[in-house]
Amino acid sequence: MTLEEEVKQFAVQQGADLVGIASVADINRYAPPGHRPDDILTGAKSVITFSKTRLVKGAWYSSDYRTPYYNNVWGILPGIATAVAQFIESEYGYYSVYQIPDIGLNPSLSLKLCAEMAGLGTRSMAAGIILNPKVGMLSIGACITTMPLKADGPMTEPVCPHPSCVKLWEKRHTTPCLDACHQCLSGEIAEGRIKWMRYDRRICATRAMTEGPSALLRALREAANEPDAGMRRSILLGSFTQRVFEMVAASTYYAQCFECTRNCPVCIEARTIRVKNTVQATVDAPKEVDANG
Repeated sequence: MTLEEEVKQFAVQQGADLVGIASVADINRYAPPGHRPDDILTGAKSVITFSKTRLVKGAWYSSDYRTPYYNNVWGILPGIATAVAQFIESEYGYYSVYQIPDIGLNPSLSLKLCAEMAGLGTRSMAAGIILNPKVGMLSIGACITTMPLKADGPMTEPVCPHPSCVKLWEKRHTTPCLDACHQCLSGEIAEGRIKWMRYDRRICATRAMTEGPSALLRALREAANEPDAGMRRSILLGSFTQRVFEMVAASTYYAQCFECTRNCPVCIEARTIRVKNTVQATVDAPKEVDANG
């Protein structure tokens, strides 16, 4: 087993669904100075990138909008990254970091770019998320290390657009994701490929990212300025503020509403459960019990 296979196997054992390795040199071809792996860890050579499905498939089919929030696997990506970084340092003796500094709309490193360079998926017209043909939308984590590893490289064929989206574009000049949000998304398909796409994260964040630290500060400010004691109590103890506290405590803030992926053919195929062999369970009849034991 190669070193790359050992690292990937360990990440899978920790819970990762997909694991790929990106070269820092490849990432630096696209990332601007100040947003590169070696800006975070001096001498970085590789970025182990992985994905974990954080939302169970059944949550997408709930009629209660709150269900996806409460069926999200909180905090699993940082846990995998922590374990991988400690594994590399203890087993191979190379410096590693797992916590990527993230400051609002200007993060220190694009995890999407890392996933692309690691061959986990390709960009899509749906808010620029990374799509994988098997698991759909990726939730991405990463471990930066000085360990030199053979990179997997990007996929040769794009996942988006799906063939059905190409046909829809030819008929109506739209796609399911563009139909979902005309304000945040725009783009064009030509010859079966994405010709250009635009995702306005500034609009998306103000509309969808409503349950993070800024929402908490806003609720506290509104409560402090509210002269009526009953209204203050409603603001501070209401369901919305409670949800904001939960999100902040879990360090999980939604940056998108994900409605653009709800009708994405790639995502639909990935979250559809197909039972190939249905086994009929049988229940044994209760056995007679001898009264004498």
